[in-house]
Amino acid sequence: MSVRFVIGRTGTGKSKLFIDEITEKLKESPSGDSLIYLVPDQMTFLSEYRLINTPGLKGMIRAQVFSLTRLAWRILQETGGISRKHISSAGLNMLIRKIIKDKKDHLKIFGRAADKTGFIDQMEKMLTEFKRYCIKPEELLLENMDAPNSLQDKLHDLELIFHHFEETLFGKYLDTDDYMRLLAESIAKSTYLQNAEIFIDGFHSFTPQEYMVIAQLMKSCKRVSIALTLDQPFRESAPDELHLFRMTGETYNTLYEMAVNIQAVIEDDVILTQAHRYENKGIQYLESVFDKRPVPSYKEETDINILHSANRRAEMEGIAREIRRLVRTNNYRYLDFAILVRNGQDYQDVMETVFFDYEIPYFIDQKRPMFHHPLIELIRSSLEIINSNWRYESVFRAVKTDLLFPLDSNRHELREKMDRLENYVLAYGIKGNKWVNKERWTYRRIRGLELENLPQTDAEKQIEHELNELRLFISAPVNRLSRRLKNAKNGQELCEALYLYLEELDIPAKLERLCLSAEEKGDLVSAREHDQAWNAVIDLIDQFVDIFGQEIISLKEFALIIDSGLEAMKFSLVPPAMDQVLVANLELSRLSDIKVAFVIGLNDGIMPARMNEEGILADSDRESLLQNGIKIAPSSKARLLDEEFLAYKAFTTPSHHLFLSYPLANEEGKALLPSPYLKRIREIFPNVLEKTVVNDPSEINFLEQLEYVSHPNTAIAFLTSQLQQKKRGYPVPDFWWDVYNYYIKSPNWKQQTVHILSSLFYQNKAKQLTEETSAELYGDKILASVSRMELFHGCPFSHFASHGLKLRERQTFKLEAPDIGDLFHGALKWISDEIGKHGLSWKSLTKDQCNALAKEAVAFLAPKLQHQILLSSNRHHYIRRKLEQVIGRASLVLSQQAKQSGFTPIGMELDFGAKSALPPLTFTLRNGTKMELQGRIDRVDKAQDENGVYLRVIDYKSSARTLDLTEVYYGLALQMLTYLDIVVTNSQTLIGTEGVPAGVLYFHLHNPIVKSNKILTLEEIEEEIFKSFKMKGLMLDDAQVVKLMDESLETGTSKIVSAELKKDGTLSARSQVAGKEDFKILHRYVRNLYKESGNAISSGIVDINPYQLKKRTPCEFCSFKSVCQFDQSLEDNQYRILSQEKPSDLLNLIREEVLNGEDNHSNEAG
Repeated sequence: MSVRFVIGRTGTGKSKLFIDEITEKLKESPSGDSLIYLVPDQMTFLSEYRLINTPGLKGMIRAQVFSLTRLAWRILQETGGISRKHISSAGLNMLIRKIIKDKKDHLKIFGRAADKTGFIDQMEKMLTEFKRYCIKPEELLLENMDAPNSLQDKLHDLELIFHHFEETLFGKYLDTDDYMRLLAESIAKSTYLQNAEIFIDGFHSFTPQEYMVIAQLMKSCKRVSIALTLDQPFRESAPDELHLFRMTGETYNTLYEMAVNIQAVIEDDVILTQAHRYENKGIQYLESVFDKRPVPSYKEETDINILHSANRRAEMEGIAREIRRLVRTNNYRYLDFAILVRNGQDYQDVMETVFFDYEIPYFIDQKRPMFHHPLIELIRSSLEIINSNWRYESVFRAVKTDLLFPLDSNRHELREKMDRLENYVLAYGIKGNKWVNKERWTYRRIRGLELENLPQTDAEKQIEHELNELRLFISAPVNRLSRRLKNAKNGQELCEALYLYLEELDIPAKLERLCLSAEEKGDLVSAREHDQAWNAVIDLIDQFVDIFGQEIISLKEFALIIDSGLEAMKFSLVPPAMDQVLVANLELSRLSDIKVAFVIGLNDGIMPARMNEEGILADSDRESLLQNGIKIAPSSKARLLDEEFLAYKAFTTPSHHLFLSYPLANEEGKALLPSPYLKRIREIFPNVLEKTVVNDPSEINFLEQLEYVSHPNTAIAFLTSQLQQKKRGYPVPDFWWDVYNYYIKSPNWKQQTVHILSSLFYQNKAKQLTEETSAELYGDKILASVSRMELFHGCPFSHFASHGLKLRERQTFKLEAPDIGDLFHGALKWISDEIGKHGLSWKSLTKDQCNALAKEAVAFLAPKLQHQILLSSNRHHYIRRKLEQVIGRASLVLSQQAKQSGFTPIGMELDFGAKSALPPLTFTLRNGTKMELQGRIDRVDKAQDENGVYLRVIDYKSSARTLDLTEVYYGLALQMLTYLDIVVTNSQTLIGTEGVPAGVLYFHLHNPIVKSNKILTLEEIEEEIFKSFKMKGLMLDDAQVVKLMDESLETGTSKIVSAELKKDGTLSARSQVAGKEDFKILHRYVRNLYKESGNAISSGIVDINPYQLKKRTPCEFCSFKSVCQFDQSLEDNQYRILSQEKPSDLLNLIREEVLNGEDNHSNEAG
C-alpha cells in the first residue's frame, strides 16, 4: 500500500515512464497481479492503442487501460451492485422534465423557465455537479444561511428537484455519477484490485467523488502511481493562485494530504526534468519559459509559425495546404497531425468542406448531438404533428427524413412527388383536419374569382388523384400513431405505440440500408451513427418505460419528456481509422506523439476565454455557497486562472512544428482581434515565421502563390482567378501556365476545366431566340394583355420567363395584394349588379345600404377567394372585416361622387377580346403572326351634353396612382389609354353612337386616416375623407367636361377629380388634362408601341435589359432575379436609364414620333 507521485513539466516523459514500467512488468510476468492504467475518458482509446503497439509487446492479459467509469463497471460486475438499471443522460433529462412539471406550482423561480430551450440540460448539469461534489439535497437548505433572497429561492427549487430526483433513482437506477460512489464502496471487496498496481495519468484535477475512489485505491492496492504535470511538489501548501501549475499543484496537495491521512506509504517523488518530447528547440524553449516574466528572446530560427487569415475559410484552406506540404516533404503521416480548437462549432462545417476538397482524412474528437439524425427528427416531428394539429412545418420535417417512404421505393421519384405535394399544401393552406377527414382535396392550376366556375381538365384530375394518394401515404401511419397514443392509458402504452410506429415503418431495415450505403462510400462515421441512433432510441424508450411505465401521462407531456431525452442524446464514436488528422477540443484533449499541431481560432475572447456566467448558479451564488461551507465547482473567475495552463498545454503539444492561427474576420466580415498570447509569442521569438493566408493568391507575392497549388480540386479555382487577372492586363507568375497545362492535358480534368474556364468569357446576356422557337413558345396567334406588354417594356427577359418559359413563383397560402385587388373588383362588380337588379342607382344609396352591400359582397366572394383564405383563421376573419369596411367606405364615396357627377356607369368589369362584349385590339406583325390584345376594364362611365357623348374609364387601385406620361412614353403604363382607346373605338357597339374621350381616372380603394392639427367636426371629417378619394389621371382639356365630372365645381379645386377652374372659367395649369387631339395622338402612339413590342417578341428578343426610372427598377419586385442573375458588377449588366421629362415636352415628343411615322422610339428609349 504505497503512493508514488511522478511529476514533471510537459514533454518530460511521464506517460512514457508508465508505459515502459507496464511493458517491463508484462515481459517479466505476463500473468501476474493486475496492472491498471487509469486515464480520462478521452484518452482511453489512444492510450490502449499506444500500449498495444509498444515494440516487443506481443500481447497482454494482466494490463488494462480503464477510465474511472469503465473501472467501475469492471469492479461492480465482480462485487455486485450492477443489477440496478443504468440511466443515461437522456433518461435523466426526461426524469428532470417530469419532476419540474409535477412540482411546477411549488417552484419559486424555475417553474416558468422549464419550457425554455436548454434549461433541462442546465438543470441536469447542476444536479450532476451536486453529486460529483458529494452534496446532499438537505445540505442546500441550511438554516441562517447568509445569502441573498434570490439565491435562497434558487436553492429552495434545487433542493425540491434534487430531493425528488434522488428519491426516484434510489434503489432502482444508477446514473454515471452513482458508479463513482459504488466503486468507492466496492474497491475493498474486489479481488481484482488486491495487490494491483495502479497508474493514474492524464488528469489535472479530480472531483470529490473521484478523490474518494483514489483514496480507496490507495488503501486497497499494492501501489498507486500518479502522474501530474507539475514543476515541483506541493506537500506543505497549495501553490499561489497565479502559479502556472495552480490546478495540478492543488491536486497534488490534496492527494498528498489524503495519502498521509490514510497512512499510506509515500514513496519519494519521481521528478522528471529533462524534456524528451521536443525535436524542435524553439518549442522546447517555449515550454521552459512559458511561465517566466520577463523572458529573454530566442534569437535562433524556429519552426513556430503564426498564420493570420482573411477569414475562417481561408484559415482552414491554409492549414490543409500546410498538412499536404508536410506529408509530401517530411514523410509525415496524417496521424502525426493534430488540430486544437476551442470554438469548434464555428469551424466544423468549413473544416469538413475543406478537408473533403483536399482529400485529407480527419476525425473530430467530440460528441455530436443526435438532434439532426433522420430517426430523431422523425420521432420529434411525428409527435409534433399530432400535438400541433398537422402544421405544415412538422409534416414536411417528417417527410424530408425519407423514413416515411417504403423500403424498396424509388427515393428520388418519391421526393419529386413530395415536392409537388408540399407546393399544394403551401398553396391551399392545408393543416389540421384537412389531412385526416374523408373530404377529397381538389386541385386547380390557376386561381382567380372569374375562373371559379370553369370545368376541371383531365390533367388537373390526374394531379388531384396523385395528391390524394400522397396525402394518404403520409397521413395513414401518423394517424394510426395518433389513435394509439390517444388510447394509451399509461407511459408504457405510449411507448408501445411509438415503437409500433417505428416497426411499421420498417425503420431498422431502412437504417441498415443507410448504414451499408455510407460504408460503401467510405463514410464510416455516418455508418456508425445510424447504428447508434437506433440503439439510443430503443434505450430511451426502455428507460421511459422503466421510469414512467405505470404513470398516467398526457400526450403533450409525453412529447415534451421524450423531446428532452432526444435533446440530450449524443453520438460517441472512436476514430474509424488510424491514419487521420485528429481534431480535438483544446480544453479536453490529452494527446501524445503529435509531431505537428495547429492551434486554430486564436482570437481575443477565445484564448483566453471570455468567461460567461452560464448555468443555474451565477459566480456570486457560488461564492456565497463557498462562504457557507458548500463547495461546488469553481466560479468563472477561478476558471479564468486556468487559462494560462490550458494555453501552455496546447502550445507545447507537438514535438516538431507548432502553427498558431487566427482569422482576421468572421463570416459576416466583422473584425476579430488576435489573442494576447500571440503578442507574447512574438516577444519570445522575434524571428517567428508569420504568414498571411488569403482567399485569392493574387493578393500576395509570386513566390508565395506557388503554395496555393496543392490539390487539383482547389487549384482550379485559383487558376481561374489568375487567368481573370491576366485577362485584365495584370502580370501572373509563369508557373500558373504549368498548372493550366496540367488540367488541359489531364484526361480526368480536361472537360471539367474547359467548362470552368469558360467562365472567364462569361457574359450575362440572353441569346436572341429564332423566330421558329418564338412561334413554338408563343404560338401562331399571340394572345396578349396590357400588363404583359408593360412587363416586356420593363424587361424583355422577365416577359420571356413569365410568358415564354411560363415560370411561376411557388404559391403560398397568403393574402397578397393581387388577391385583395381581385376581391375589391369582384365586390364592386357584385354591388353594381345588385344595384341594377333591384332598380337602384349609385346616387340613391345610403350609408347603411353601402355597408350592407359591402358585407354581402364579401360574404358571397370570400369562399371563392384563394382557397377560402378569408375563412381560414381568426386573423383572416379580422382582415375580412377590415376589407368590408374599405369596400363599404369606397361604395359610399362612389355614391357621393355619383350625386355630384353628370357621369353614370354603363359598364363594370367590361371584357374585351375574342368572344367578349368588345372585340380585341388586333395587330398583324412583321412575320405574319397575329397578336390580339384582350383584357377587362373596371368601369366605363358616360355623360352627355350638347357637344356629344363623353366616355371615361375608371380603374380601381388598392394603392394611390396617377397617370405619368413618362411611363406612357416608355411603355410602362399603357393600361388606361388602351382601355379608353377600346371604349372610344367601339363606342357604337357600346352606346350606339360615336363617343368622345373624356379621360382616364384612378379610384383609390382605401379606408383613409384623417390627420389634422385641430379638432374637426364630424362633417369636416367626412369632407376630408371624401377629398382623400379624389381621382387622378388624365382628362379632356375642356372645362365643361370637368364640370360634368364635378357638377358642384364653379371655381377652385375639385373634390372629385384632379382639376382646378380659374375665375374666368378656364382650367388652371395644375389640372391633369390633355387636348382631344392629344388623346388621339396618344392612342396612335400606344398602338405603335404594341406593334413594336409584338414584332420584338415574335422575333425572339429576350434581352436582360431592365429599366431605371429615378430610383425605381422592375428588379425590385421581380420573381425571376435568380434566373436572369442580373448583376451590375458585370460590364454587360447595366440598367437602361429612363429620363423624366415634363408632360408638355413628352406630348410634343410623342406627337413628333407619331406624325413622322418613324420607328425611332427604341433609340430614344435607349
